Amino acid sequence: MDNNDLTPERSLELITQVITQARSRFQENGFIYMFWGALVAIATISQFFMLKSGLYNTSWYPYMLMPLGGIFSFIYFYRRKSDRGRNQINKIVSTCWIFLSFNLLILGFVFSHVLKENLMPILLILMSIGTIVSGISIKSSLILFSGIFINFSAFICFAIDWMYQPLLMSVVSVVAILIPGIVLMIKYNKQKENV
Repeated sequence: MDNNDLTPERSLELITQVITQARSRFQENGFIYMFWGALVAIATISQFFMLKSGLYNTSWYPYMLMPLGGIFSFIYFYRRKSDRGRNQINKIVSTCWIFLSFNLLILGFVFSHVLKENLMPILLILMSIGTIVSGISIKSSLILFSGIFINFSAFICFAIDWMYQPLLMSVVSVVAILIPGIVLMIKYNKQKENV
């Protein structure tokens, strides 16, 4: 196609098509939000109960699930990549989450002794950035508001006792990650039935 043939109407049509494809792919992947919402909730609630039981030195063990979840996610998306083409929005969101995930892992496993009680709020802030970018990129108000909720929760997390921070993060992961994933999956399945 010659650049001179690209009318404003055709440009708008192409942009709409890219956003629709990205939204469809994301809704299809409501599963991965459900997966991570459940995984983070399990790890954080486990840490909370271990802290309450006095197991301070081993309370970080549940977070060993995170690298395993990362490996699972990589395999999941690698297999799905061949199912559907990737567009620029998918690449932006994927790249954002890859870098955020590495930062979350490095902060959690390498710098936790430096950040101490500030670790959980910082992790929540990074999670909120990825969620907000995802919501804006695919024009999903549900995901956008989830990201804003996560961000707001991060600042609450700074104000509460460190022992209760994992409990707050488990609630946040259920409310802002797991439940939106379920909603997206239901929405996608209804759209699939109507086609």
